[in-house]
Amino acid sequence: MEFKSTPQHTKQVEGRIVTGFASIFGNVDDGNDRTWAGAFKNTLKERTGRVRHLWQHEGNQPPIAAIRDLREVGKADLPDDLKKQYPDVTGALLVQREYLDTPRGSEVLAGILAGAVSEMSFGYDPVRYDFEGDAEKDAQIRNLREVRLWDTSDVNWGMNDATVASKMAVPYRDTGTTDEGASWSKPGLSDMCEGMLEEQSDADKRRIAGHYAYAVNMPPESFGDLKLPHHQPSKTGIGPAVWAGVSAAMARLMQAGTDIPDADRRAVYNHLSKHYAQFEKEPPDFKLIELARIARLAQSLSVQSLKAGRVLSASNLERLKAALATLNEILITAEPDDDGKGHVDPLAAETLKARYRELQRTIQLYNL
Repeated sequence: MEFKSTPQHTKQVEGRIVTGFASIFGNVDDGNDRTWAGAFKNTLKERTGRVRHLWQHEGNQPPIAAIRDLREVGKADLPDDLKKQYPDVTGALLVQREYLDTPRGSEVLAGILAGAVSEMSFGYDPVRYDFEGDAEKDAQIRNLREVRLWDTSDVNWGMNDATVASKMAVPYRDTGTTDEGASWSKPGLSDMCEGMLEEQSDADKRRIAGHYAYAVNMPPESFGDLKLPHHQPSKTGIGPAVWAGVSAAMARLMQAGTDIPDADRRAVYNHLSKHYAQFEKEPPDFKLIELARIARLAQSLSVQSLKAGRVLSASNLERLKAALATLNEILITAEPDDDGKGHVDPLAAETLKARYRELQRTIQLYNL
């Protein structure tokens, strides 16, 4: 999923109902994207009822407002100040929402009325798009022709990757695929550009990052920032996904020593899973990936300590305890739902429980 932010363009406030614009059409935004009118057409037709209005994209929390109206409007329906701010605007996505009489809903509404909450964002998947060069910006512009909308959100700061430099999963992009049997080797920087990465424009750094599933910084500050390549390298645009690269990236994600932070692992998994779908493959269950990583971590730490003829160090013991806590969470979510459909098959669940007991014994053994 990708996110795009805009200032709050509020058209009207009536009681707890706020009407504004979540997306602007026609202009090139700070992320070098241009959203075209009609991009939300299928979302509005097929899944309007599933779109939620959230705070900070918190999908695991209840919505803060009920969406009452969600539709595309033309330039004539836009306020003058918005058209003045964006001279190239051709329309927008209007969202009217009624804030719930809950602590969080009231809090955010008060922030909007006071001007303290002044940005809005929406979560989406790009479905159909193309690229074009922009000599003035020295960048490639992504034209978003169709997107799948998941939520609109009030935010403190928009999660636009042009303005936020942070560790992050690279947004998934469908650039096609090679033949499933195509050969794969880890690309070098020279396969994607001329010269050093530091010499490239920010837009080209992002383009290069699009060949990977994870970047320590965005735009990347060095070639070492980029992790888990899986696209055929290209010096223009982003090459197609290569099955051998995708499967190798997923295998690397499962390893105990991979340097993807825990907080970002699910987003990286989601990115790679979408490529699995491109090749009509079933990705491994995320919970089992985490189990494999934890098991390897426990085994590695135990072997290191046995070879040294000593008990686990305090830091390694804490790592094992953290692994145990994580595994406990996995076990809870692996239990069957009320309808009898489990998140993992029974054999896998038994494997989880066996590993849980083994980890408990390991901690007791080395905590003497």
